[in-house]
Amino acid sequence: MHLNECSYNPPEHIIKAVMSTLSQCNYYPNLHMFNRFRLLLAEYNKISIENVYPFLGADNALRTLFMALADPGDTILFVKPTFSMIEVYARFMGLNMVAVPLQENGDEWTVDMDRLLELAKNAHLVVLVDPNNPTGSAIIKGDRKILEAVALNTKGFVIVDETYYEFSGYSVARYVNEYPNVIVVRSMSKAFCLAGFRLGYIIADKNVIDNVTKVLTSFDIPTPSLAAGIAALENLDYHLKIIEKIKLLRDYMYSELKRMGFKVYRSYANFLLIRDDRRLDSYLKKFGIAIKRIAQDLYRVSIGNEDSVKLFIESLRGLT
Repeated sequence: MHLNECSYNPPEHIIKAVMSTLSQCNYYPNLHMFNRFRLLLAEYNKISIENVYPFLGADNALRTLFMALADPGDTILFVKPTFSMIEVYARFMGLNMVAVPLQENGDEWTVDMDRLLELAKNAHLVVLVDPNNPTGSAIIKGDRKILEAVALNTKGFVIVDETYYEFSGYSVARYVNEYPNVIVVRSMSKAFCLAGFRLGYIIADKNVIDNVTKVLTSFDIPTPSLAAGIAALENLDYHLKIIEKIKLLRDYMYSELKRMGFKVYRSYANFLLIRDDRRLDSYLKKFGIAIKRIAQDLYRVSIGNEDSVKLFIESLRGLT
C-alpha cells in the first residue's frame, strides 16, 4: 500500500488482447494501433485527437515536457510537498526551483494562491499536481478562474499533472485550447490498473503537442502496452466499477481512521495521508503491509482492495 498502484488485476479481456499480440512482437509497433489508442484517448476525454498524445507513462511525459519547455537556469514553480520526481527532473535540468509550501488546514492542505500567482510572474514552468501527491488535496480543482489566473500570470507554461483525475472527478483539460500554455498530464497506471504497461498521455493545444512531440515516433510505446490501452478504453465498464470501489474504500478508511483517533486528511486521490509520531511503517511491516513514510510523522497509504484495506484497519487497532 505504498506506491499508489491499483490492487485489482487487469480484467480478462485486457489479458487476452495483450496475449494476442505477443507472437507478432518480432515486428515494430504499427501505426494503426498507435492511432487507435490515440483516438480512444480523445473519445474518453471528449476532445479532438489533435489535443492528445500518448506517452510511455506519465513520468515520461513529464520528463519530456521539462526537456522541451525549459532551459538550464529557468525558474520552475511548484507547491511543496509534491511528487518527488518534479524536483529530480528540475535538478537534473539545472532549473531554479521555487516552492510554495502547502499549509495544513484542519483535515485538508491548502495553498496560498495569491503567493503562487505572484511567484508565477517570473516562472518559466509552473507544475501543479492536482490532486496533489502526497497530500491528496485539491489545488485548482477544475476552477476556470483559478486556472486562468495562473495561466495568464506565468511567463511560460503551466503543467497540471492529473494522474489521479479519475478519483477526483475534476479537471482543467477542457480549457487547453483557451489557454494554450496549459498542458495536462494523465496516467493509466492508477484507475486503469495498468502500471506495468507504462501508459500515460498529455492533453494540450495542437501547436504545443506538435512541437513537444517532434522527436517522438509511433514506435515509442510497445505493442503489448498499446493492446492493453486499447482494450481498456474499449471496455470502460470494468474500470468505472474499480474507480467507484476505490473511492468507497477511501471514504471507509478515512472514517475508520478518524474513529480510531488517527490524524488523517481528506483526499481526492487513491491514497490517504496520516500524521502520527509513531513508526507506523515499521509496525505494519509485521503484518506484511508496506506504507510510505513521507516525513518524520507523515505516512501515505494507498487504497488497496477490500482484503488489504481490512487487514490494514485491523492491524492498526492494536495501536489504539
